[in-house]
Amino acid sequence: MNDEKLLTEFPQLETVRLKLRKLSAADANDIFEYACIQEAAHFLIWEPHTSINDSSEFISFADQQFNDSNSIIWGIELKEEKKLIGTIDLRGYSSLHRCGDVGYVISQKYWRRGIVSEAFRALIDFGFGVLNLNRIESHCEHENTGSWKVMEKAGLVYEGTLREKILIKGKFRTMKMYSILKSDWLNNDKN
Repeated sequence: MNDEKLLTEFPQLETVRLKLRKLSAADANDIFEYACIQEAAHFLIWEPHTSINDSSEFISFADQQFNDSNSIIWGIELKEEKKLIGTIDLRGYSSLHRCGDVGYVISQKYWRRGIVSEAFRALIDFGFGVLNLNRIESHCEHENTGSWKVMEKAGLVYEGTLREKILIKGKFRTMKMYSILKSDWLNNDKN
C-alpha cells in the first residue's frame, strides 16, 4: 500500500457475528491469550508471544503499518463475547496493480466455526467495493488444511503451489496460492 496514502480513517467492518476494528492497547491481553500458543503461530513467520509486552508491541506495529499505508490490520472481535479473538490484514496493496494480500490468525478456541471465512468475505467486499482492487490473494503452507479451507469457503480459487517460497522458523515452506478477482466477486454477487 506504500505508494500512496490509501485511507485517512481506519475502516471498521461488520458482519453478523463480527466487528473488524482497529486494535487498541486494551486488546493486549486478548492477543496474548492466543498468540502465546505454539499451535497458533506454527504456520506463521512470527514466534509465539512470551509476554504481554510482545502483544503490545504488535498493536503498535499494526498502528504504524496503517499510518505508513503498508497494511490494514483489523482486530476480529466476536460481538457476542465482546472479545478480540484474532486479526486479519490486507497488505502489499498496490494502487498501480490494484492487488492486495490477506493474512489472518485466530485463537485456537475459535477454529472451525467459520469465523475467519466470515471476516475474509467482509474484507473481500471492502477490497473490491471500497478500495477498487482487482485481485485479492492469499497463501498458506500446503500442510495447513484449515487455512486453505478458509480461503475456499471465502470464495478464493486455488491457483497453484509455490515450492519452498517462504522461510519460516529456519525451514523453507511450500505454499498454496489462492485468489479472487473483482469479476468473480461481481458474478457471485449476481447469483
